[in-house]
Amino acid sequence: MSQHNKWVEIAAGLKNQNMRKALGLVLAGEGARLGSSTQSLKDLRRWAKIGLLVDTDQGWTLNEELLNDTLATASATNTQRTGILRFFTGTRLNALPARPTARHEVMVHIRDQVLTAQESLRENQLNERLAVIHEDVALLRRYMVDHNLVQRDTDGTAYRMPVS
Repeated sequence: MSQHNKWVEIAAGLKNQNMRKALGLVLAGEGARLGSSTQSLKDLRRWAKIGLLVDTDQGWTLNEELLNDTLATASATNTQRTGILRFFTGTRLNALPARPTARHEVMVHIRDQVLTAQESLRENQLNERLAVIHEDVALLRRYMVDHNLVQRDTDGTAYRMPVS
């Protein structure tokens, strides 16, 4: 997963109040205040899966290496906006293109930012990630399904990339 995708996952985690609280306590050096509740452990594991936190012998700590690598990648990136990136400011989508071909390319780009081939996300998880990109998450989800870029389970509970 690219460093850009990591920032989308981190931003999605920060939108979740429980995850934000858990991260804040760890960063403040008060991770012990989290206790061992199921929700706290779940939130810490989600941060670990993203790569932002690491579980050490001394407790949970920030993954400085991830931050350094991400910042180095960002500073080396060409900032000129061409192609589909002209529709974005950073990770935020400013407007959907009117041309169907360009819209499809933008939706592929968004899908690749929020979902990997191995993942199966619940709707609320996908919504958290899409909210980092655009406020109308339902529209983005619908376009991704309509463009056959993601498949939704028949009961609507999970989303994943289509099987080739």
